[in-house]
Amino acid sequence: MKILLVTYMESTHPGGINKVVREIAKNVSNMGHETIVLQPNPAGLPDEEIYEGFKIIRISSPLDKYLYGISIGLYQYLKKNLKDINPDIIHVNGYHTLQSIEVIHTIKRIDPNIPLIFSPYHDVASGTFAGKYLMNLHNFFGKRAIKKCDYITSSSQFEAGNAVKILNVDPNKLKVIPLGVDLYDQEDNVTIDFSKDIIGVDVSKDINDVNKINLLYSGYLINRKGVDFILKSLYALVHDLQVENVTLTIIGEGPENDNLIELSRNLNLDKYIEWKPFLSRDKLVDKIKQSDIFMLLSRSEAYGITVAEALSLGTPCIITENTALKEFSMEPGCFVVDYPPEPEKVASSIIEVYKNDVTIGPFTEKIRPWDKVSLDYERLYESLITE
Repeated sequence: MKILLVTYMESTHPGGINKVVREIAKNVSNMGHETIVLQPNPAGLPDEEIYEGFKIIRISSPLDKYLYGISIGLYQYLKKNLKDINPDIIHVNGYHTLQSIEVIHTIKRIDPNIPLIFSPYHDVASGTFAGKYLMNLHNFFGKRAIKKCDYITSSSQFEAGNAVKILNVDPNKLKVIPLGVDLYDQEDNVTIDFSKDIIGVDVSKDINDVNKINLLYSGYLINRKGVDFILKSLYALVHDLQVENVTLTIIGEGPENDNLIELSRNLNLDKYIEWKPFLSRDKLVDKIKQSDIFMLLSRSEAYGITVAEALSLGTPCIITENTALKEFSMEPGCFVVDYPPEPEKVASSIIEVYKNDVTIGPFTEKIRPWDKVSLDYERLYESLITE
């Protein structure tokens, strides 16, 4: 097969959708399929390159940032080159800007017979796209584009429900394909065995010993990720429960960075927090493994890939029982708090997880390696081509 994946961000950068596109492209290429990723070029990288076995084509279009993601350059490229690329199937990714809507309409105008799959990664909270005031208008145009697609995939039952309820997706054209985690742990030079238990934190730790509780958040610093909830929970842990041997590492970048730093100062938490930009994959893996607890108290998630990654590396997680995150509640090693999270209860959960024995795994099919995820996509691609 010749597969064309389209995304609205830089697929080599950190982030959930970038990771998904990158892993699917890499794995289906390894299966022997010619794979191209078509995307904008926000970082000013080479127009074309071969990356981990697949081809990336980047389209520079300076006006994109003023048009909520509509890419004039991408439209012109598809209009001129789609027939020459001649893909067997096209897989469009991401609902967070207008680019995907534009791309779907453009492709179907050029060749309505090309099988087209759309993966929205859509949740209930607005992220960087224009805020809640434009989301209704976005959905109006989005529904029309989605009707043109041959199939829709969702990464969770929560997202699938939203797709039916909010985007009017036909359930008969919808398939849930959970995301994946890395099979190979480069740090220890071993292959993760998902069939066996993974033991997380050390047993019976003393909350008053000299070792610190190492908490971790990694991801974009945007409002829906709920990092402010983590800071308020840290305040309750330190100032209300008097547990001062703790460090919270926040790894990430985004528009909420300054607001979160100001909040930490107002809460008198500066000496308990380490702020880090996005790390290389190896350094991030090492940091996850060194941490006692990974925290994600999101306002909304379509999946929660960082939770799956932390669990697969043997680090227990505390999450909110909210949107797609609650689907991790069946995974041993994942601990759930009510939403909206009450800081005192989250702080108490941190102590309980730290002090007690924690067994992580074996996992359900929700946490599985990327090659199995990509195999599901290969089967879906082939089924649409042969219809």
